[in-house]
Amino acid sequence: MNFSKRKSNFSVSSVFATAFSVAALTIAALPSVTNSIASAAGKGLDVEVPFEINALKAPGLVAPYFLQNNHGVMVVSDQAGGVFSVTFGGKVTPLAGKSKIKNPAGVAIGPAGFGSYEGNVFVLATAGDIKAPCEVERIDKSGSVSTFAKLPDAGAAATECRDLEFGAAGTPFAGKLYAAASGNSTIYSIDSSGKASAFGTYNKPVVFELTTITFPPASDSKAANTMLVGMRAIGAGVSKVGRISMVGADGKMKDEVYLVGFIRPSGFAWASSSFGSYSDELMIADTGKFASENNNERDGAVYRVEKGIARGFAAGLMDPTDMKFIGNKAVICDPAEKGKGQGAIVIISSLL
Repeated sequence: MNFSKRKSNFSVSSVFATAFSVAALTIAALPSVTNSIASAAGKGLDVEVPFEINALKAPGLVAPYFLQNNHGVMVVSDQAGGVFSVTFGGKVTPLAGKSKIKNPAGVAIGPAGFGSYEGNVFVLATAGDIKAPCEVERIDKSGSVSTFAKLPDAGAAATECRDLEFGAAGTPFAGKLYAAASGNSTIYSIDSSGKASAFGTYNKPVVFELTTITFPPASDSKAANTMLVGMRAIGAGVSKVGRISMVGADGKMKDEVYLVGFIRPSGFAWASSSFGSYSDELMIADTGKFASENNNERDGAVYRVEKGIARGFAAGLMDPTDMKFIGNKAVICDPAEKGKGQGAIVIISSLL
């Protein structure tokens, strides 16, 4: 399905899309309002009314990649190197500079009960070259950086670091840290001693590129007690085969797919109760085709899921790679928002 849009300055526009259905998923566009910023190719950021979308001015942050909520403050990895604390006012404070963590990806905040590491920042990164195997670094409260875990081979080396998430409390995944390595299509589980082991490898019947790990709320009867994983079949000739799969506590991928029909689902989370009329709805960021391979076309988008149907909510992003809700805001990392290698944190807020 092609998501097309006609813009008018700060007025409601009409959006029409061709229905696209794959495995019970239909993506349909909704009316939107324009709120543009100066950026690379394309018409800029758009979001449905009554919401607003803006790129945060955060001097010192180059290409935000993954993020976590740390008591209302963003912890953000930068593709250009380093991990930073970022406020909604745009203040950027280094937690570990580029010289300490050169190629960071997913970040996670140590919960209570994970050894003595509550409040420590964990980072999935490569020790040297971007193509080197992934390992988990730990930033303690004093700012010291040490290697917490090395990911073992699982048929192949654990390269192409992606997401890092702690298992949700009250689920079979609690008490473990989970890391996604796309280079060998493997998710790893890591205990509080730093021991890492392959949790599941997803390369049959096709090899999957992995993007994001999320744990659904207990109220989601379809995916209760599972891990949700964003993935896309490598080498797929059809664009919208990206899916969100369900993985059980045994590491095995369920035959039933949670949702399918995206290009590259890369960040998904349930909206906060204060997110306007869409409180508690699942929101999904789709990277689309990478800008570097797509003439900087703005095909990144955000969808909202209502009764199993994904509907267009925001468009005009470049390469959204992660999304979290912090308070009443959807926070999106887009490492190419201003062009290749120049990104921004994009924030969607309700005007209600």
